[in-house]
Amino acid sequence: MATLQLPMKLKLSYGIADIGASLAYVTINIFFLKYLVDVVGLKPYLAGSAFLVGRAIDAITDPLMGTISDRFESRWGRRMPFIWAGIIPLGLSFALLWMLPAFENQLQLFALTCLLLSIHAIAYTIVQVPYLSLTPELAPDYSQRTVLSSFRAGFGTLASMIASAGPPLVVAMFAAQNELRGWEAMGILFGVIIALSYVVMALGVQSTEAFKRIPHKVPKQEKQIAWWQHYGSVFSAYGFSAIFVLFVVITVGFGVVSAILPFYLEHGFGLIGVQQTLPMAILFGMGIVSLLLWTFLSDRLGKRAAFALGIVLFSVALPLLVYLSPYGGLSPQLIGFSILAGMGLGAIILFPWAMLPDVTDFDELKSGQRREGLLYAFFTFGQKLAAAIGVFIVGLMLTVVGYIEGAPTQTAIAVNGIRLLIGIVAPLIFATALYFLWRYPITKQAHAALKQL
Repeated sequence: MATLQLPMKLKLSYGIADIGASLAYVTINIFFLKYLVDVVGLKPYLAGSAFLVGRAIDAITDPLMGTISDRFESRWGRRMPFIWAGIIPLGLSFALLWMLPAFENQLQLFALTCLLLSIHAIAYTIVQVPYLSLTPELAPDYSQRTVLSSFRAGFGTLASMIASAGPPLVVAMFAAQNELRGWEAMGILFGVIIALSYVVMALGVQSTEAFKRIPHKVPKQEKQIAWWQHYGSVFSAYGFSAIFVLFVVITVGFGVVSAILPFYLEHGFGLIGVQQTLPMAILFGMGIVSLLLWTFLSDRLGKRAAFALGIVLFSVALPLLVYLSPYGGLSPQLIGFSILAGMGLGAIILFPWAMLPDVTDFDELKSGQRREGLLYAFFTFGQKLAAAIGVFIVGLMLTVVGYIEGAPTQTAIAVNGIRLLIGIVAPLIFATALYFLWRYPITKQAHAALKQL
């Protein structure tokens, strides 16, 4: 059977929204903890805890948004009305995160941080859950889902490179005598880009034939079931539990790496502010380049085998980067191991989202419903909660090792604790994910057989 080819306009239009999603997600996961601790002055354990509190609301809003978008009917489809409704709140709520005042009272600052993170989480859910749920609807074919996901991952990784390398540059340009003003300018600039990326995506996708072919009517259920049964049944979907747990473990590990990376580059290598731009750009830039390789390997080896190779590569590169790169700025070792880690990062970014659409097909066979929204909602919630857990682990570790907020020089114990997190703890978390990847049951052959039914 010939492979369905998706038009380039659809792939580019759909993928570009991940510029906004990744700018919001990655900038917060990499820099918000450091911003809270070193700029605003919140204690590390409170800053890490704020991430968990801010994500707690997602336990309600994510599956609720998925269910609503699955059952919604309109002339613009099930998903697009919510995307349009959330675009401005998403950009605005992101900008507000970087306008925190430097309160003397730690509890007041903690409470305000939790409130703003919660507002941003709701806006992100309203837009991102329906957007992600479009993947299996736009690309019914097993291989083309990887291609469509690779375009999204490509734009997302490009945005991740900007999110990891750009903030220090923007802050340096606008900070002058007040660093807080620099972070405010970054928040406003990125907030505008976040909103515009979804506008471009929505306009582009809505004009394609693939979008127009999506059924806008929701099949009526013969029997209504309780919401807890509806939500609980998601985990009985063929392959969902394995890919969900795998994704959570991977994201916890990457959350640790993301949050500790600015601290490590500063205190482990002596790279401050804009000096961190190049290694960050190399890491995520290599992630973009490697997507072509991972898409090729996925078609030859299958998604599971290619994903396992990427996890191993990233897990090996991290301790090499930490323990074999000399202190004192950029070095050939730092650049080389960053390239190696970036290649593994490409697989970690791509494959979970390329594998999930296949689960939706098996779920439809069993449940008789198209529940992309609900499955993607649980996946998105798992991603945000796992990333928050990763940041919490970093905040707790910084407190335990005696990290001093805003101090240019840290104790040897604090620096070694930072090294331990990125060089040992994170690779062990990634290695654990290999077990759950092995348990993932859906192969290219199994999916092809399903399509013949």
